Amino acid sequence: MSALQPSDATTGDPMVRRARARRPDARVSVSLAAALLLVGAACRELLRFEPPHPAPVTATGNVEEWFFEPADSSPVVILVLCAWLLWRRRGRLAALWGRPGPWGWTAGPWLAALAIFFWAVRAGAPELQAIALVPALLGAANLLGGVAALRVVAVPAALLVFAVPIPPPLLNHIVWKLQIGTADFTGLLLQMLRTPVLVSGDRIILREGLFAIIETCSGLRSIETLTLLAILMVDLFGRRGVHALILLVMAPFVAFLINGLRCLGLIFNPHADIESIHSLQGILMLLGGVLLLYFSDGWLARAISEPEPISALERRARSTARPRSGLAPRVAVLAGFSAVLFAISLLPRFAIRPLPTQVAANVVERTLDGWASTDLDTDWMFLGRTAFAQVVHRRYTSGQEMIDLFVGLAGPEARVRSYLSPKVGYPGSGWIVRDDRIDVRRAEPEREQPVRIAGRDATMRVLRKGPNRQLAVTWFEASPGLAVESAHALFALDTTPLRHRSRVPLAVRLSTPLASGVDPAIETSLQELERFAERLSPSLQILSTPRETQLSQGNRFLNRAEKGTAVPWAACPEPKIDSEKSIT
Repeated sequence: MSALQPSDATTGDPMVRRARARRPDARVSVSLAAALLLVGAACRELLRFEPPHPAPVTATGNVEEWFFEPADSSPVVILVLCAWLLWRRRGRLAALWGRPGPWGWTAGPWLAALAIFFWAVRAGAPELQAIALVPALLGAANLLGGVAALRVVAVPAALLVFAVPIPPPLLNHIVWKLQIGTADFTGLLLQMLRTPVLVSGDRIILREGLFAIIETCSGLRSIETLTLLAILMVDLFGRRGVHALILLVMAPFVAFLINGLRCLGLIFNPHADIESIHSLQGILMLLGGVLLLYFSDGWLARAISEPEPISALERRARSTARPRSGLAPRVAVLAGFSAVLFAISLLPRFAIRPLPTQVAANVVERTLDGWASTDLDTDWMFLGRTAFAQVVHRRYTSGQEMIDLFVGLAGPEARVRSYLSPKVGYPGSGWIVRDDRIDVRRAEPEREQPVRIAGRDATMRVLRKGPNRQLAVTWFEASPGLAVESAHALFALDTTPLRHRSRVPLAVRLSTPLASGVDPAIETSLQELERFAERLSPSLQILSTPRETQLSQGNRFLNRAEKGTAVPWAACPEPKIDSEKSIT
């Protein structure tokens, strides 16, 4: 395989040897140590940060979650890897020590770091402190070693972004797409093995039984892990240019491949239900992905010529004389900046007002204009990370007609879990979008389409699960949309006074059985759903209006919810495993 090329690539450079041999000034060493201790103390919440889990798990479950739970970041691991990358660059940084860059290249990043860190502390979002460390590190490198040193620490600084979780609304959409993609890919692998298989949404149906691709088998965590390892591999072997770019682009595709093979192995493994074997098999497949990247790196090393390991900017900086006398004051400035970060970390969080809501079970009447209802169980295993403060899930009947209603109220902690998910549009696991109508202009099935229902923009889906068909209409009441909700979750706006919701977002789904998927049946069912939505509109208006707003408007909305009281947000119930097998 390819020979290792350390990222320093300067062990024979006499200038680096002199930099290492020179005894550092004691004041410089003390100031640097003080700066590191102050930064560590300032980021103590980041070091303790752990995304909340919906339910306690066993030790084996912790292993499973660490390796495969989508987007649960591990800041301590990322910080250790960042420190290791900086340690590997110590020779290059020592050669640039004492060549300070322009003050503007330090002041600008540091001001940004202070603003982000202030916001992270006040908003109670410790994961954002990792983002603040990026400009802080870049500004410190420029202060002590100039623009060339800033470029040397760029990769370790960029690695800190991996400590920030993906915003839950965006995460819900990504995970669902990966679940469906993994199920389709695993089904394709089974067909290549001449195994009779039917893929229905997130389910794989075999003669032996059903297998559900749940969120921990979506492969997102494998993609994150292999991409991170690809960055480390690029740095460890000193890859540059096209070689490095190809490895980084390959990593997500390799992760998707090995995740599909992992699902295939779990299907054929008779002992896959044992947690320890289940986790071990997944870890072995992850190691297989690392080996595949390693062999690909060796092939690329033979096929592509590597550029110079040291940039022209860094070589020019090393050739100039450096004023050692000015280093100690600059290190003292760095220590002062670290002290400011520590002082900011002592500030209290923003005081925010709770958003009082109605009790949904009281507001949504059990009888609507002659439609009687019964409660339905919610498939929490299918919903996964999608969560709500309250849920109403009922089946309304009137004679031979039947409509299922699902209403979920958004919780206040949008940074942890989100109501905004494409899974709301499906009654449960195994449903797929299928329309028997053919658009002659495109000569392909029209899978889903936007509609207007009771004055609201909604999405209509014709769903099929085996011989069963349903017409489902979904919309998100009082929701600003995916992009805005993701931005609010990323920047923790929901925990600050800058964004106090004036309305409570709702996730709403109406569905009814279909006798067939042809146009007349769909049109008739859609009209029935629209009439039901009009009956439901007053209840949705009450639920989406905070209770304090209703009180200020003279109880105008409280005619059917006098017993309603505010309830705090809580995690959704612990998922119950279905009788089918779940691939996790």
